[in-house]
Amino acid sequence: MKSIIKDVYVLGIIGISKNAGKTTTLNYIIDQLKDETIGLTSIGLDGEDLDQVNFLPKPKIRVRPHMIVATTKSCLENTNLSYDVLEETEIHTAIGKVMIIRVLKAGNLVIAGPTTNHELHLLLLKMKQYVRRILVDGAFNRMTFANIKSLEGIILSSGASYHLSMEKTIKQTKWIVESFNLKQSETFQEVPKDHLMIETKHQIFRYTDKKIATFSDRLSQDNPIITLFIKGAVTSKMVALIISKGISDFKLIVEDPTKLLITYQEYEFMRMRKIEIEVIHQAKLLCVTINPFSTMGHHYDKEVFKHELQKVIDVPIYNVKDME
Repeated sequence: MKSIIKDVYVLGIIGISKNAGKTTTLNYIIDQLKDETIGLTSIGLDGEDLDQVNFLPKPKIRVRPHMIVATTKSCLENTNLSYDVLEETEIHTAIGKVMIIRVLKAGNLVIAGPTTNHELHLLLLKMKQYVRRILVDGAFNRMTFANIKSLEGIILSSGASYHLSMEKTIKQTKWIVESFNLKQSETFQEVPKDHLMIETKHQIFRYTDKKIATFSDRLSQDNPIITLFIKGAVTSKMVALIISKGISDFKLIVEDPTKLLITYQEYEFMRMRKIEIEVIHQAKLLCVTINPFSTMGHHYDKEVFKHELQKVIDVPIYNVKDME
């Protein structure tokens, strides 16, 4: 894996679900880069003592001396880690300001970073004053990365915690990998200011929010849609609305692949309805890491899982536990 990330200096790690092995992957990469000083931050809160869904112990994010870490003041107040504060930023979160620190002694740390596009971009610029390579820990499922343009590469973690059925986990992983190869939009070069835009044959409707009640009446078979742009996350609820309206044969444009919070079944439905999905910003998926164990008690055969997944995706696959 080290050769794959060799020339990637802002790397994001995301997962298809809770407990897919994202933190284990992150810790492995940190170990692989032990000969260089690296930076670390996250989207929102990660590294909690207990998983906030099933309350089982979570793998800790391991940090070592000289690492540059951006996390909140409250996270630092609740650790015995030795560190120097390099900068107190003006980036605020629900649990306090984001601080940039230099780690003095190895230990474990909760990482809580910014949650908006603009703030992540600003934080990465600040961190680049101290370090060349930065790791960004993604949100609790793979979605959604703020400002994907700031990332040079992404690693996806997939695992048994997604579903009891290995087949369904493989199908979801395949769809997410495919989403990174979606066509780049020629309609927009940059993300519009509108939260949602509907283009029909005779008119363009623009919206300042994505509340379904606001725009659902515009989705009609009587006034065929040419283009639908959705800013931010595209959810299962939005796909259900499209299903209920019976609309088809139009172009859906989203910011980037990580905004597609939908299942492979929903993607297949849209494909059958001749709904073409395009992205404004593409992203480079470097590899997939797998976790055949689930915190819910069911497990996959690790060799079968890797073999069957490799049949349907064309990026490298790693089981980092076997590589440690």
